[in-house]
Amino acid sequence: MSTPQFKATMTIPKDGKNLWTNIMQSPPKLPLGVTEDQYIVASYAKFSDGVTVFGGVAVGPKDQDFNYPLFMVFDKNMSQIGEWPIDASDWEDFHINSIQFAIDPNDDDGNYELEIVEAES
Repeated sequence: MSTPQFKATMTIPKDGKNLWTNIMQSPPKLPLGVTEDQYIVASYAKFSDGVTVFGGVAVGPKDQDFNYPLFMVFDKNMSQIGEWPIDASDWEDFHINSIQFAIDPNDDDGNYELEIVEAES
């Protein structure tokens, strides 16, 4: 992979990688009104060019016993970019340190790097 042109940091709660993994693997009872494909937990990061990533764990199918990571990418005007420039479909947990991705489908390496860190307190 090439060196990304843009870097940003997404901060999740202290011990968030373990907490969010538990939410993925052992879905909690959800509050009334929270339905399939909605975020349960999320955070965001903004890159210097205005691109924003909103990501976290979303509610899985009601007939399945799992939730899944979901990341959405928006341009500087907050219009969604593409369908899924960050593919987290094979994640089994949330123990990820960084993600390199491209918003241009012709870019094989990705010029954006999203670092995921836990808050210290």
